[in-house]
Amino acid sequence: MSMTDSSRRNYYELLQVPRTASPAEIKASYHRLLLSHHPDKSDASKQNSTRTEIDIGWLKEAFATLFSPESRIKYDSELSFCLDLSSSRSRPAHIVSLEDFEDLGQVWGHNCRCGGQYTIKEEDMEKGVHLVACSSCSEIVWVGYEVCHSDDGTTQGRS
Repeated sequence: MSMTDSSRRNYYELLQVPRTASPAEIKASYHRLLLSHHPDKSDASKQNSTRTEIDIGWLKEAFATLFSPESRIKYDSELSFCLDLSSSRSRPAHIVSLEDFEDLGQVWGHNCRCGGQYTIKEEDMEKGVHLVACSSCSEIVWVGYEVCHSDDGTTQGRS
C-alpha cells in the first residue's frame, strides 16, 4: 500500500476496508495492519523489505474515528464533501450559512436563483449533512452550521 496524501485523508483506504465495512471488519483490518507493521512481529521488516511503512498514529486515528458510530457519521460527511469537490461530479456552487435560510420549523429553506428551493432538515443536520441540492435544478450548495443541543434536549442548527 502506498502512503499517498489521499490515503492519509481517507481512513477507509488507510485501513484497507470499503466504506460499507462493519465495525468488526474495521477492527479486524486494524489489528491485521498493526501486526503486519510491528517491528517485532513482522517477518517482512526483519528481511529489510522495501514495502511502505504505515504511520501507526494515523492507523490509530483512523480506527478510533471509524469504529465510533458518531465519529464515523461526521467523518463520512466530511469525506463525501472532499470527494465531491475533487471529482468531476456535482460540486457546490456556493457556501451558504444557515443564517441565510428561513426557519420553517424543523426544516430550513433557501431560495435558489432558478426559483426552486434548497431545504435541509434538522435530522440531516444531526447526521452532519452539508450538501443540499435544489428542488428544481442541478445546483448544490454547502450549508454551513454547527449542531447545538439546547437545555431541553432538542437539537438546533447554528451557523
